[in-house]
Amino acid sequence: MNCNPLNNSLWIGADKNSVSPVFLRRFLYENCTKAELIITSCGFFETKINGQNVTDSLFLPLVTHYEKRDMSKWIYPIFDTLTHRLYYYTFDITSLLNKGENTLSVHLGNGWYIQDERVAEGNMSFGEQLKTAYCIRLYTDNGIVDLLSDGTEMYYDSEITYSSLFIGEVIDPVSVTFEERQVTVCTAPETELCEALGTPDKVIRTLCPELLGEKNGKKIYDVGENTSGLVRVTAKNNKGDKIIIRFSEELDEDGNLSFHSCGGGYTCTSGRKQIQEDTFICTGETYIFCPKFLWHAFRYFEIEGNFENLEMLVIHAATAVTSTFECSSEGLNFLYEAYIRSQLTNMHGSIPSDCPHRERLGYTGDGQVCAPAGMLLLDSKEFYRKWMQDILDCQCKISGHVQHTAPMMGGGGGPGGWGCAIVFVPWAFYKQFGEVQMLEKTYEPMRRWVQYLLSKCENGLIVREENGGWCLGDWCTREKITLPEPFVNTCFFIKILRILCEIAEIIGKAEDIGAYEKLIADLEKAVVENYKDKGGTSFCNGVQGADAYAVWAGLSDKAKLSGIAAKYDTMRYFDTGFIATDILSGLLADNGYIDTFFNIIDNDDLGTYLYMKRQGATTVWENWNGESSHNHPMFGAPARYLFTGILGIRQAENSVAYNNLLIAPQVPSKLDFANGSLVLPCGKVSVSFKKEENSVRFEITLPENKEADFIFGDYKTILHSGVNVFDI
Repeated sequence: MNCNPLNNSLWIGADKNSVSPVFLRRFLYENCTKAELIITSCGFFETKINGQNVTDSLFLPLVTHYEKRDMSKWIYPIFDTLTHRLYYYTFDITSLLNKGENTLSVHLGNGWYIQDERVAEGNMSFGEQLKTAYCIRLYTDNGIVDLLSDGTEMYYDSEITYSSLFIGEVIDPVSVTFEERQVTVCTAPETELCEALGTPDKVIRTLCPELLGEKNGKKIYDVGENTSGLVRVTAKNNKGDKIIIRFSEELDEDGNLSFHSCGGGYTCTSGRKQIQEDTFICTGETYIFCPKFLWHAFRYFEIEGNFENLEMLVIHAATAVTSTFECSSEGLNFLYEAYIRSQLTNMHGSIPSDCPHRERLGYTGDGQVCAPAGMLLLDSKEFYRKWMQDILDCQCKISGHVQHTAPMMGGGGGPGGWGCAIVFVPWAFYKQFGEVQMLEKTYEPMRRWVQYLLSKCENGLIVREENGGWCLGDWCTREKITLPEPFVNTCFFIKILRILCEIAEIIGKAEDIGAYEKLIADLEKAVVENYKDKGGTSFCNGVQGADAYAVWAGLSDKAKLSGIAAKYDTMRYFDTGFIATDILSGLLADNGYIDTFFNIIDNDDLGTYLYMKRQGATTVWENWNGESSHNHPMFGAPARYLFTGILGIRQAENSVAYNNLLIAPQVPSKLDFANGSLVLPCGKVSVSFKKEENSVRFEITLPENKEADFIFGDYKTILHSGVNVFDI
């Protein structure tokens, strides 16, 4: 028996002008012990048996680089040879079947497959026709019977008459006839059909929007937080009446929706502005309207037209929050809460996006910086397993080049802070979860990336990436960026080579280490000669985190941290881009400069998180001054240092998956109390401390059969499973 029956199924489609078709397969069922539906599609699918949903997962199949397309005419042209992959899903449908006739329906929507409105990065569409393939597998006493998609199906046009991932949907049950027609047999996509990985989206919770007021016949609502999802409306109006909803993150000075930060300044191929908008056409009867094949990202929305009821559905990947944090600092609390909300609402299709509205792309830069925090604070193991496959798939098979977005959807970046995700994300995954198989799988792609970087070096420095593309160093500094790109990218090259030395030792490739060490020495020499200040100890005059890069890459020893801390003790804000902000925060928080870290986070000047909050933010901004997207998790990556630095939940240097647990809290002088918890591979660990008159009271809870080393200043002890309470 073929292990993947979809290889024998025919791909079926509707007329190319059909915006969102519904395919029907009627079949007989008598007796079977089990029944499964195995299905995939080009475009998102929603599937039902006898009118009942087969799954509550949304936006399937998860986005991948589905099949080959022309990338040469993009804004940043790509001529690489990539890997194409399409996921299929297996659902148990036994309980949904009736004896006698049954109906399978498969409703398709454009999703990422046909995305022809936003062209800021170029034409991203993969195809022009939605299509699907399936197998209904019946397990009977006489063996297995497979009912394959075969071209005998019927289809009809659904009530969705317009659907764009970046704009919204028009739902018009009035104008469609629901007339059934014969499907067409389509050419199968040239791709690798694979069993699904990753974490799909689901409706996570519901919110009750607050009515702020009415302007020009439009009611304006606030859902209380910047989030992602949909507004579901119940209405009974005259037939043909319209309800129009528009969405934004911000209000302008007059209390109207401001669309700029969500991409409203872009013009789409249809000539309309990239404004999130849904339109519902009423039937004259009570009707519940809700888009199916997209999500919006917003805090505010306006609704034009009459309705009876509405609610907001929060939608993102079903990744549970497995951490808690609370303390006496407004700034630290906001960093944690804003990062969690930003990260969750940027988890769609099992990719960590840069923003959930304007671009929605799995930028390797944003994603790799946040990956350690995402793995530590959320139940995201399978989410990142899938995204790592996307990164591997977007590596050129010929040159080894790694793209700036995964799956590849255009966009700019650089070889260090972006492409090096092919090393940093698997390494973080291994350290967090202990799967050596991930390192074994990704080692050769990492080596190919090293060879690619070597081809972009001159005199020991990385000076270019792809012709016609970007070669960024860091990004989104408080002031205009002056940090040299070759310095940043070569520091990254040195850092990943040090990691590769560790990986080679772990997976039995120690013979490669000598070549890595020789290359490190050559690169270090070039960086020192070109960027170390003459007669001093700083690099690039210490601008925008340059010295933090140097310590992180091993070009300066940790003694340099005292000078770095002194600078930021005075400055008390981040002058750094999103990459150096994370690097600097980690060096300070995890190496004894906790007061410096605390004083920046608890400050509210421009260049801090509290500045964002003072302007009304509930999520992390893309820029320190808020000039662009207001939901970008990249600057939220330092949230993990609240746990590793302040609460001190760590693992020993050579430990993986927290086999050797270390609790080493650091109590900032201005922090009265803190408590938090993490669900680690070894179980749940909780740490709290509170300052007493002449001591600090600690309460630390370890999982069953787990011990941990405890260090606080000069005090050291062994903690045992259960609750440990003591004063120091």
